[in-house]
Amino acid sequence: MKNLKTSREKVAQKSKSGFTVVELTLTMSFVAVLLITIAIVTSNIVTIYQKGLTLKAVNSVGRSLIDEFTSAVNSAPTLDVTSLCGNLARDNVAKCKDEHAGLYVFQSKSGEARDSQGRELAAQPVQYYGVFCTGRYSYIWNTYYGIASGHTLKVTYLDKENNQHTIPASDQDPAPRLLRFEDSTRRVCSAVTSRTYESTLDPTRSQTEINITELANSTAELKLPNPVPHPETNLLNEFDLDLMLYEFTMFPPSQDAVTNRTFLSGTFVLATERGNVDITRTGDYCNINDATRLENGENEGSGSVLDIGSEFNYCAINKFNFAARTAGVQQL
Repeated sequence: MKNLKTSREKVAQKSKSGFTVVELTLTMSFVAVLLITIAIVTSNIVTIYQKGLTLKAVNSVGRSLIDEFTSAVNSAPTLDVTSLCGNLARDNVAKCKDEHAGLYVFQSKSGEARDSQGRELAAQPVQYYGVFCTGRYSYIWNTYYGIASGHTLKVTYLDKENNQHTIPASDQDPAPRLLRFEDSTRRVCSAVTSRTYESTLDPTRSQTEINITELANSTAELKLPNPVPHPETNLLNEFDLDLMLYEFTMFPPSQDAVTNRTFLSGTFVLATERGNVDITRTGDYCNINDATRLENGENEGSGSVLDIGSEFNYCAINKFNFAARTAGVQQL
């Protein structure tokens, strides 16, 4: 009997063992804190990874553009200042020669940075668009500010089958971000330079047309071929991010008096369209709290930096410099 009673007491004591309410609460609190910590760490890792991909995309495309521009300049013939100024700037040849035919190499225009609804995008004047002619390829671009402000370039040209094309094809199509034409005779820059050696680009107009077709037809005595190959338009595509030029500047060309080789150097600012980038600000160029550039006026996607969908994670900006010289042979 004594042994049976002892066994029953042990069973009773065993059935009463377990977690108390305090112990259970502490355990659940610990698990909850652990899960929250894991979630925060995971969110930070994803944020850093996405930011890294964005920076990688900007740097990769920037390096590709540097290779593009330097290769185009290196393979181009020397800048024939005498021929260009004598044939195209006939009413102001002296000024053209003094500037080493700079307008036939690079032109750009600036203005106020405002979106289609008149909201300010930058406190200072910014570049809208420009042209760059290397002697082999010519480039036409519209910056973010030009597209957002509605001041862009429109290009008309003839292809090899003498069919006329316009970029953009209609008012509903987006303005080109960066075009590349095969253009050994610098027709792109010549199309926006008057006979008095003045730029005809007009930043006050909502759209300025570069009519390469008209230039070729009006300068038949120079034996310029009318058709041009279709331009390359995908020079800013990478990682499915919307990358745009915010500024592109070329310094005045310099030329060696003996070899006639032309030295060109320039700089450009490349950044994502997202992230409320403003290159006129000092410090943080990506403003995650500024919603003035969102067309719907709402603060969508511009939450905390730690938010996986934050605009900050998809915002990257970098400035690139390049320099190159021409091959040093006379242009025919």
